Amino acid sequence: MENLAMRLPAAIRQLPPLSEALVAALEVIRDANSERSDLVKVLSLDQGMTGLFLRTVNSAYYGLPRRITSLNEAIGYLGYDTVESTIFAISASKVLSKPIPAYQLEKGMLWEHSVAVAHGAQWIARSRGLPGESDYYVAGLLHDVGKLVMDLLVDSESTWVTAMERRDDNQSWVEVERLNTGHDHAEVGAVLARSWNLPDQVIEAIACHHAPSEAQTALDVTAAVHVANAAALMAGIGLGVDGLAYTMSEAAVDRLQWVDADMEDLIGSIQQAVAAAKTVLAISD
Repeated sequence: MENLAMRLPAAIRQLPPLSEALVAALEVIRDANSERSDLVKVLSLDQGMTGLFLRTVNSAYYGLPRRITSLNEAIGYLGYDTVESTIFAISASKVLSKPIPAYQLEKGMLWEHSVAVAHGAQWIARSRGLPGESDYYVAGLLHDVGKLVMDLLVDSESTWVTAMERRDDNQSWVEVERLNTGHDHAEVGAVLARSWNLPDQVIEAIACHHAPSEAQTALDVTAAVHVANAAALMAGIGLGVDGLAYTMSEAAVDRLQWVDADMEDLIGSIQQAVAAAKTVLAISD
């Protein structure tokens, strides 16, 4: 375990940083004095990002009455919150589409699950009238990003392969992770999010998405990501080795005043969102 812990910083450094265009765009979005032209300028520097952004905006998912061909018009129509969510989804698609053998997730499975939870958390925010939808989306999108590091960390560790079989019925999956590596994917994901200078409530939601009762300030965001994660797993989206070890938190259910009918509606919505994302970004099974 000590050797694994020592390898953690090196494993984190193997993940690519956020793209320069995304970082610059986030700075503009979060600057209260910025203008739309400033955001157009930074996004225009990355032609790949621009092309995928307009392609996404014009997809059936947004249901716009006519085709939008300019960044300026798209940003004006969607607003900063939706623009932030969309460019995050585009930027994260490549890295989250990688296979994660340590979790028995084939290529594209983590991406589908991440999109499902991102959309689900945002859906919950809208249904409950909670502000700051983009934070819900980003926290949902990146909630399992720590698994990428954990996969690098365990590498060929034979003990990890049979960890689920040795798991005690009363143990959560994050406890299995800690026993085998000294870390868990939620903790590691939060470290990554902090290194990317993401908002505090996004960081806390990532860190506590398996234990929302431990959240101190981002109570609503964490609860929403937790419940959306459960919905995605119930729908069989990104169901890896740890998926069956997920237990819904009563604290999250109570905070969101969640009922069975909500879950049914949410599952249907996230299934449509994942199908749309796969079509737009050409993510294949």
